This record gives sequence, structure tokens and C-alpha cells, in this order.
Amino acid sequence: MEENATNILGQEFSDFLSSKLNQQFKFLSIHRIFGGASRETYRVKLQDEEKKSQNFIYRRTQDSSLIETDQKTEYVAYSDFQDTEVPVPKLIVLEESSDKLGAPFLVMEELSGVVASPFDKEAYNPYQAEIGEQFWKILGKIASRDLDSSNLNKLLPNKNKNDCCTKELNYWVNVIRKDSIGIEPILEAAIRELFRSKPLPASRLSIVHGDYRNGNFLFEGKHVTGILDWEMAHIGDPLEDLGWALSEIWCWEKKETPAYLIPRKEALGIWTQESQIEIDEDSLLWWELFACVKGLAIWISAGHEFSTGKNSDPVNLFSAWLPGDIHTEIILNKLENLL
Repeated sequence: MEENATNILGQEFSDFLSSKLNQQFKFLSIHRIFGGASRETYRVKLQDEEKKSQNFIYRRTQDSSLIETDQKTEYVAYSDFQDTEVPVPKLIVLEESSDKLGAPFLVMEELSGVVASPFDKEAYNPYQAEIGEQFWKILGKIASRDLDSSNLNKLLPNKNKNDCCTKELNYWVNVIRKDSIGIEPILEAAIRELFRSKPLPASRLSIVHGDYRNGNFLFEGKHVTGILDWEMAHIGDPLEDLGWALSEIWCWEKKETPAYLIPRKEALGIWTQESQIEIDEDSLLWWELFACVKGLAIWISAGHEFSTGKNSDPVNLFSAWLPGDIHTEIILNKLENLL
């Protein structure tokens, strides 16, 4: 989007928010936040009636995105953790119609902190221990969230503890079948193994973030200030999030410290204590292999979006290349360990 068009978008956003919140904002600036491919995300700076500047996060649905999700799901997932020990941005508004600003969108207040690349092994130095304890503790809190009062649980179709794994596996295999340009033998071997050896039924149903990992949270010094990117949130087995966060792709150069934070055994101890969920090791290994198949489905979808011209964002080209190769190697190692 050209600069002039972006500024027009920012002014339209300012006008909308002024009307929605019944106060007069002055548009100051708008900047695209790159790094994801599921939404167009902008930081918009406005000045309120008291001449104070405020930053808002403005997330628009794209015509074509790497992960096809309903924006209402993302908004509702955030709503389940407002004013809790799971740090999330304060929600402002969800607009499901395209009539207002040309596409559905949600608006949140901006939190302080920075986001690190998931491939930067030194990103959290020298506070790996402090951030690591918070990272795994927060994931445990997400897993232990009471579903009886969960807006997300009310929004999404009911699941039962016996079929979480099958539904998630079928979903991502269908993505692969739809978007792949050929047969990937190593990936197909992993899919066969997952269908052959199912995990135990979920010990409980929980909110699943869907993309909980390094690179998807804000931090400032030694403090985690916000958990982001809830667009794949759903109800399922809490071991799904754990297997994804533990995946070696997020700690490729230091495999003994998941997410480049703290050692695996310590991380699992913190998560278990916070979630009060006993981990079945074989089931967790299943979910870790599943994470590789899910990852490759996302990378294959990214390549499809780029190669067909639906979404020329360079992140799609990168995703289809390097992360795909890494996940394939991780699958080989995991399958070898099963022999």
C-alpha cells in the first residue's frame, strides 16, 4: 500500500474510532507492522482531546492470508484473558463488516515491549531464565483457564476429549492435500505414523492458543508483557500447545533449550505445576510430531499463496523454504527415534 493510501486509511481509522468511542481523535501516524501473514497489522498513533498521544493496534482481514481464520475467533480468544495473569492487549472493538473501512478488523491498545525473531538464539540474553519461567507459566495458565466462563468455548463447536487429535490432524492434512504441489515422502511418513499411533484422550479440554512460541510474545527487559497472535485459538488438548512451543524449529541451534529460554525438563516442570495436568510422555511425543506436520502444512500453504500470486508478501516465500526444510529434518529425527 502506497504511503498516501496508507495515510488515508489512518485518517479513516481515526474518524471511525472517534465516532465509536464518542471522543475526538486527531490522526498522527500509521505504520505497517510486518512479520506475520494472517492479518494486515498497523500501529496507529492518535491524539486525544487532552492532547495526549495513544497507540492502537489495527488488525485488518486480508483477501488472502497464510492462515485462513475468523477474526471473531481471535477477538473472543483475547477477551477470555482480559484483566488476568495472562498478559494480553486491552480490546477496543471488533468490526465484522467490510462497510466501515473496507475489511473486517479489530482494534486493541498497544502494549509495551518488543517481539524477537523465533530464529534468534540470543534474543532473550541475559534474561532467558526469568523470561523462560514466565513463558512456560503463562502457557500453563492458558491450559488451566476455566471453560465454563470462556467466551471462546461458547463460540466454537463442542469437542470431546477423545477426538481432539483426530480433528486437528484431519484439518492440517486437508490443508496439505489442497495446497501441496507434489508428494513429500517424509511428510507422508509422519502423517501415516500419526494416524497409526493416537495419543491418549485429552486429560481435559482447554483453550489452545494455536501458535504459542517464541516470536509471538512481547517482552521488556526480563518481563513478558503480552501474548500475541491468537488467530488459531480453539478448544482442544492442552498438549497441542505444549508440543508446538517445544518444537525444535523454535530452538534449532540450541535444541536443549526450547524457545531459546530454559532447559526442557525445567520448562515441563513449570508448565505441569501451573496447569495441574500430568503429562503422558507418549502423548506429548505424538503432539510434537503433529507440530511438525502442522508446521509443514503452514509452510506449504505459504508457498502456495506466493506461487499463485495470491499473496506476494516475502514472508510466504521464506516460510516455504527454510522453515519447511527444518521441519522435514525434525520429522526424520523423530521417526528415526521411533525405530
